[in-house]
Amino acid sequence: MADPFSVVAGTAGLADVCIRLTKFLKHAKDEFRAVDQELEDLFEEIESLRSTNELVKQSYTQGSVALVDSDHQQIINTHWRATQNTLASCWRVTEQIEELLKDVANAGSGKHVKLDQLRRWLKQQSKEEILSALRERLKAHQIALQLSLSAVSIYWGVFWINASSKEHVEQSFSTISTIGKVAANQAAVKSWLSSLGPQQPWLLIIDNADGDDLLVEECFPDSNVGTILITTRNPLLKTLGTVRPRYFEFHGLKENNSIELLLNAADETLPWIEPSINCARTIAKAMGYLPLALMHAGKAILARLCTLETYLDFFEKSWARIRQTKEPEVATSVSDTNATIYSSYELIHQSISAKKTRASEDALDLLKIFSFLDRQSIKLEIFSRAASNPKLEAMEGMRKENERKAYRQSRPRHTWTQVARDIVIRAVSLLNQLGHRPVLPKFLSETPGPAPFDELRLREAFNVLFQMSLVSTSTGVADCYSMHAAVHLWARHRPEMTLAEQAIWCQTTATILSRAILLPPLNDTEGDEIFRRDLLPHVRHVQQIERAIQNRFAKNRESRRKLFPIPQPSMNSDRLVQLVKFSLIYAQGHQLEEAEKLQSFVAHFAVRYLGMYNVRTIGIIRLLSWTYWQLVRVNEAVELQKRALDACVQVLGRENPETLQIMDSYGSCLWLQGRVPEARRVHTSAVEGLAKTLGDDHTQTLKAMGGLGRAVGKDFDFTEAIGIQSRAFTSLKNKLGASHSATLEAMDNLAMAHFDRAAYRQGQPGDLDHALELESEVFAMRRESFGREHYHTLWSGLNLARIRAIRGEIDEALSTFLPGHAVVRRDLGETHFIYLFGELHHGRILMCAGRYEEAEQVLLKVVDSHKENNGRHPDRLLAMFSLIKCRNVLGKEDQTTGLLEELTESTKALFGADHAAVRYLLEERTLSKDTSDVLNESER
Repeated sequence: MADPFSVVAGTAGLADVCIRLTKFLKHAKDEFRAVDQELEDLFEEIESLRSTNELVKQSYTQGSVALVDSDHQQIINTHWRATQNTLASCWRVTEQIEELLKDVANAGSGKHVKLDQLRRWLKQQSKEEILSALRERLKAHQIALQLSLSAVSIYWGVFWINASSKEHVEQSFSTISTIGKVAANQAAVKSWLSSLGPQQPWLLIIDNADGDDLLVEECFPDSNVGTILITTRNPLLKTLGTVRPRYFEFHGLKENNSIELLLNAADETLPWIEPSINCARTIAKAMGYLPLALMHAGKAILARLCTLETYLDFFEKSWARIRQTKEPEVATSVSDTNATIYSSYELIHQSISAKKTRASEDALDLLKIFSFLDRQSIKLEIFSRAASNPKLEAMEGMRKENERKAYRQSRPRHTWTQVARDIVIRAVSLLNQLGHRPVLPKFLSETPGPAPFDELRLREAFNVLFQMSLVSTSTGVADCYSMHAAVHLWARHRPEMTLAEQAIWCQTTATILSRAILLPPLNDTEGDEIFRRDLLPHVRHVQQIERAIQNRFAKNRESRRKLFPIPQPSMNSDRLVQLVKFSLIYAQGHQLEEAEKLQSFVAHFAVRYLGMYNVRTIGIIRLLSWTYWQLVRVNEAVELQKRALDACVQVLGRENPETLQIMDSYGSCLWLQGRVPEARRVHTSAVEGLAKTLGDDHTQTLKAMGGLGRAVGKDFDFTEAIGIQSRAFTSLKNKLGASHSATLEAMDNLAMAHFDRAAYRQGQPGDLDHALELESEVFAMRRESFGREHYHTLWSGLNLARIRAIRGEIDEALSTFLPGHAVVRRDLGETHFIYLFGELHHGRILMCAGRYEEAEQVLLKVVDSHKENNGRHPDRLLAMFSLIKCRNVLGKEDQTTGLLEELTESTKALFGADHAAVRYLLEERTLSKDTSDVLNESER
């Protein structure tokens, strides 16, 4: 549970004050008949608060000893933190009441003196009586405590969707997906919420839904156990309400509440005097009773920049300056309501600027940076990583350079043309770097090279903004800040913020984000993955602002082009690396098209200016190839891998570990294309080379053995494949541990190697039992680690279903396979090759179940779907093989002749006429209707 000492101490302290007040009030009731109603009401509120407090304590104690599922522990902690804050507030109010009554009791020794003192206190305040005000605040805190308890007890989980834009909606669902351990997309999260039963009721808050009503409705899960709350300015969304009164409408504060908010924010001394109340009333009216404007007005007064009496003069001057300097072409116009608020911000900005301390200067820099980030979930970790990562990258660069030097003898000799090109590239690179210094704020640029990052300095700057209410902390997340939408826009479009200054601070923000991101292999932990996921809205926002600024510059250049030419912005290595890093953020956020755009731009630039035979060009080409794979542009992906491999051989030599790792990746591409014999040759070269250069037991060598084992198994050398996979699995388990992802992949490979040998009727006793044992463990561990909808879990679930099916365990196979297959269809669609792979094995499982008519229809769809793209794809050939068997069983032999001829010719073309795959296909029993698709005991 969250901070147990604070919650327990809060309930105990509040209980103590309540008991003291109750005793006092009981003793005082007979003495204070003249104010009996006030005391009676206060007595009832205290007694009610005591009961609520006991309920809080009891609920917390029971929750502390209960076994809580780790998936929603964070949600419960958030509720208890909010409860803790409310307890602290409530405690302060009750102590104020106690002090008030003590002051009255100590005013004199006689009953009448006490009574007169209390009457005077009450009369002095007229309608704004202190006792009544405190009692109302006490009632409000009690309600807050009850609501907090209700949230903990009623809802299993509370989830938040930022509906201000489609991109923010996608990011919100991606964040929720980590709780449900499902795919990071809207459909997956909605399906997960819909799957939760009555024992797990949830609340979904759709916030800032001011745009298209269709965007809001798309957020609704199909469930009757959840509650949806929408906050919006769009009156058309009232029709979506289903629970009476269907909607609530909120306007500005009432005058009395506005006065109280302003005077409290300004920390005016109690009791408030009439002149102060009148000034506050005038200011509140001028501010339109807007809470945000009133709060910041109070902060400006508290900072002694002005007084209650002079605030409106400062406000009018600031407002006039905003009107004069507002540019009509600003992308986001400033409404009168926002301008009213902005003038208060300007006063606060002047106050911070006037201090001229290091903390205040850093705070103003942070304010500008925040305005170019997304306004929510701004973590201190972004800045700490931006400070420390360049050192890690430099160390990794030195390591790679030393590794390349160690294998320099194996490099091929460069031609004079290549040498000259390298010299020119280095010279141009050095010239570009002359005078080039990354634009960074002082709190990052003034940190000495070897010295650690001064986090305390950054926290002091954060604290300045927090004290002036320009930023707020995010509930439930440590060192995480957010900014109100009005503050966010104002900070970027202040009167003094010129277009050139916007460009500088936009570049600064992009540089910080870029430095916070590490390129592979330095970003391979789970923490890095979570950090990158949370960066997506910030990267997207800074790039959107950057494009808007570039468009403004383009318009300005166009208007001056007739007078003299304007040079275009330059592109340096830091900028290219930045785009590559941002592409990784988009790719992880499943924004593959955007990732491909950035990577293609950098790849074309690198090929044009650096040439193909350059290590940086090779790196971006490999990354682009992987993105093509994810976009199902298979042929382009394989072609890029081949180009990267050829270039790496020329630049680094065939025996260099980098070359050999690219060779291993290329072999996997060939295997996925069905070019099995070629893939086997490439994998063999990669494994032999890595074993020679790094050692037989090196992690990279062992991982490459997994690819070799798959290729050998698909080449029908099943026993050899099992030997390779067994050695790789055993060694990786010893080196990395049983639960490491590489170990689990090796275990999956070994399980399926045993399965293949049994499935093709070449097995040995125990093959299927061994396969079932291994794959069951992989499936269970991946489901526990990644969740049931992660693609690793879905893959092992499919393999487990295949094993169970040929063992005759049909019900278990289908119950494992079908839910995962539905997830793939939902996320990727029915034409994706991964879904078609699942359909292929769906048909084969149905064959094992004896449901041949259904299997025929499924398999026919797979055969037809692959025909257009790759008629000889191995998945299509296996589907044709299974379809022929289906039709033989169904007595449709007349429909199999053409299929069998095409299957035989295609298999010969892929493997060769004398290959074991061809011999297996031509065996009489293979496609016979008398051969069972389920293996008997002796065949397992």
